[in-house]
Amino acid sequence: MKTRTLFIIMAFLMMTPTFSQNQPEKVTNSMEPLFFMMGKWEGTGWTMTREGKSNSNIKEHVYCKTDCNILVAEGLGTKTNPETNETIVVHEAFGVMFKDPETGKFTLRAYKDNNISISEVEIIDEKIIRWKLELPNQGTVRFTSDYSQKDKWIEIGEFSRDGENWMQFLGMDLTRVAE
Repeated sequence: MKTRTLFIIMAFLMMTPTFSQNQPEKVTNSMEPLFFMMGKWEGTGWTMTREGKSNSNIKEHVYCKTDCNILVAEGLGTKTNPETNETIVVHEAFGVMFKDPETGKFTLRAYKDNNISISEVEIIDEKIIRWKLELPNQGTVRFTSDYSQKDKWIEIGEFSRDGENWMQFLGMDLTRVAE
């Protein structure tokens, strides 16, 4: 019995290095090409509504998690009710960006108003990114974020029915207030 137990232990110990050699290398900082987005941001934004242009105050926080293999973005837009002087939340969003290990492409999974969208994030120029959402039977929405000016985040949202003619419906101008 002792010989059998000793044999099982020895076999297990000899197999352990084999299993550990098959483990994938640990990946860290896969989001490094988008690190320019990180920080706490504040500023103003506007969006077109049925009632017309609506202005708001925007706060965004972008940070990395899991060895900087994902970026998390939390956004909050507020405005003040002129009659009650009460602060109203007009925009609350949460997003997770990651680099797909199979395709090597950056992907955004965004959560807003109980909806989830998944989009490819394109780097279209140095410190300028874009992502799109297809709206079935309506058209395409795209967002372009420009970080090319030091400590500035300028974003526009556009809509197109045909994918060629774009109409801006959103604007955001933020300043980095903390790393």
